[in-house]
Amino acid sequence: MQAVTKKVITVILGVLTVSAVLLYVFFNPEEENLFFAKCPIYSTMGIHCAGCGSQRAVHDLLNFRIEQAIGHNLLLFPAVVVIGQHLLTAYFLKNTKSWLRYTKAPIIILVVILLFMVLRNLKFYPFTYLAP
Repeated sequence: MQAVTKKVITVILGVLTVSAVLLYVFFNPEEENLFFAKCPIYSTMGIHCAGCGSQRAVHDLLNFRIEQAIGHNLLLFPAVVVIGQHLLTAYFLKNTKSWLRYTKAPIIILVVILLFMVLRNLKFYPFTYLAP
C-alpha cells in the first residue's frame, strides 16, 4: 500500500513539474499577468527580495537566454547547481553526500540569501547590477 502511494505521489509531482516547466517555457512572466504572481515584498515595501526576478530568470533560462537570466536573478544559478547536486546524489550517486545534508547548510544558505537581498537593494555601482 505504501509503495503504491509513493508511486502515485511521484507521478503527480512529475506531472506538476512538467506542467510548470512548459508554463515557463511558453509564457513570459513579464508579459503574461494571468498566470504569474507579483512579488508581495516589492509591491508593498518597494525593495527587491532575493527571489525578485526569478520567474523571469527561469523563463529566460528555459529559453536558453543565459545573459538575460543572469540579469534578472543571479542567485538562481547557484540554486540550480545546489538543487541539481542534491537530486543527483538522491537518485544516482547514492554514495555521495548532498551539500544540503551538512548541518551548516541551512545557515550558509540563509546568510547568502540575506546578503544577496541587502546587496541588490544598494543604489550604487556595482550592486545596481544585482537588481532585477
